[in-house]
Amino acid sequence: MKSIFWRVALLTCVHLAVTGPSVLAASPADRYPEKAIRIVVPFVAGGGGDFIARAWADKLSETLKQPIIIDNRGGGNTVVGTEIVSKAAPDGYTLLLVSPSIATNPALLPNLPYKTPEDFTTVGSVITYAMGLGARSTLEANTLVELLDLARQQPGKLSMATSGEGSATDMAAELFKSATGADIMVVPYKGAGQGVLDVASGHVDLLFTGMSQLKPHLDSQRIKLLATSGQNRLKSAPGIPTIAEQGIAGFEAVVWWGLLAPAGTPTEIVEKLNRALATSLAHPDVEKRLAIIDGEVRLSSPQEFDRFLRAEIAKWALLLKPVKTE
Repeated sequence: MKSIFWRVALLTCVHLAVTGPSVLAASPADRYPEKAIRIVVPFVAGGGGDFIARAWADKLSETLKQPIIIDNRGGGNTVVGTEIVSKAAPDGYTLLLVSPSIATNPALLPNLPYKTPEDFTTVGSVITYAMGLGARSTLEANTLVELLDLARQQPGKLSMATSGEGSATDMAAELFKSATGADIMVVPYKGAGQGVLDVASGHVDLLFTGMSQLKPHLDSQRIKLLATSGQNRLKSAPGIPTIAEQGIAGFEAVVWWGLLAPAGTPTEIVEKLNRALATSLAHPDVEKRLAIIDGEVRLSSPQEFDRFLRAEIAKWALLLKPVKTE
């Protein structure tokens, strides 16, 4: 009887050694993804965030062989959509497209319904693009030097439109004021569209915004371009020097975009998503789409993006708290 028992046990061990445990029970990470993935975009449909997400979502779908659903959840300076993802299951099927507001909101909004970065897992950065510093066509300044001279002569008189408190354009305006010492009144709008129109109409003097929004008004000469905000000149405006080139050494204000998942998402799933992003963003079609906004692929590892996000939160906490509580 004992010999029969040991024979059965031996055969079972041999079977496990041949088939392996993965055949018996593959982990969720091994099987991922098995269904559609939702990317929450905390901006309204048709805006810049929506464009960024859709520039590469179809290629990510092809890479992962599952549908990608873009879920626009604008509101509350991105808080509405961000909260949804912070409370989602950490299984890789709900992701969040983020911009600088994820790093500025902790300083601007003390009672957020989530903690950044504690309630999230970084997947990777995706894209960056520089902005243009535009001015109404009748402004008596055609270069950054002339603009700063004008601001010194008329402290508090010049106005600068932004897309709302905490937006990337608002942060660029605050960084510009801090770096140059210019006394310029910031005028927040609910989105970029009306601000651009008011500069083009001459009601507001200045603004930072993406080149895709500036281009129609540059072509009609209702707005003129004084500078760009990145480290390098833009391909769409090679004759326009950067702010750093015009005497504000080290200045850089770019819009960056990245991907987060809920805290606790398995490392294997995060790494799989990061590899799929790399494949998707390398597609020539994505490069062509991003050229519209002078965008550049800026993929990082999850660890690199985590360090970057933490540094951004710390930077804006120092810059914004004195400014916004005056």
